[in-house]
Amino acid sequence: MRPPPGRAGRLWLIGRLDVARRGTEVLEQKRQTLLRERQRTAEALAEATGLWDARAREAAVWNDRALTLAGARRLRLAAQHRAGTATAEVTWRNMLGTRVPDAVRVDFGEPRRGAAPGGGPGVALSADAHRRALVAASTFAAARAAHEAVETELVATTRRLRAIERRWIPEHESALHRLEITLAEHELEDVARSRFALEGR
Repeated sequence: MRPPPGRAGRLWLIGRLDVARRGTEVLEQKRQTLLRERQRTAEALAEATGLWDARAREAAVWNDRALTLAGARRLRLAAQHRAGTATAEVTWRNMLGTRVPDAVRVDFGEPRRGAAPGGGPGVALSADAHRRALVAASTFAAARAAHEAVETELVATTRRLRAIERRWIPEHESALHRLEITLAEHELEDVARSRFALEGR
């Protein structure tokens, strides 16, 4: 920090302090918003975690049933019924300068032409359970990514705010105080010189 000398330095420091104080207000507002968003994303994550756990257990149960009823060979044939692999498409939003997942859509692909899954209703129900589990897993992943992004931004914002409040502003206030003392001393010296000059006449 190298303020200009004299009164220009005083104005320079006052201007920078004013900007810093306004900056702390903005950062505090952002921090409060991020705290509310962290609470919201934590609740969404807890809900998504519970749903994913339930859907995964359900899929495991149906997989065991299908394996018992249809056998491993029929399950492998049913898996070939779909062309390609499932994909998840995530839409994003900007939240106070932070990019967070907003929604996720899972596409399971089209069935192969002329192919039939076979294996009976057990296999079909198992496939449906696995689709629901995949959707729940994708929702969980998006919720976790959103919560982690908000948490990271909250930590960074709090760190910036504390640095300005605890270091930057006090350093500038101290420099301003020292400069004002110096300016006051110079003014007193100027007054004293003027008096001596007048008395010397």
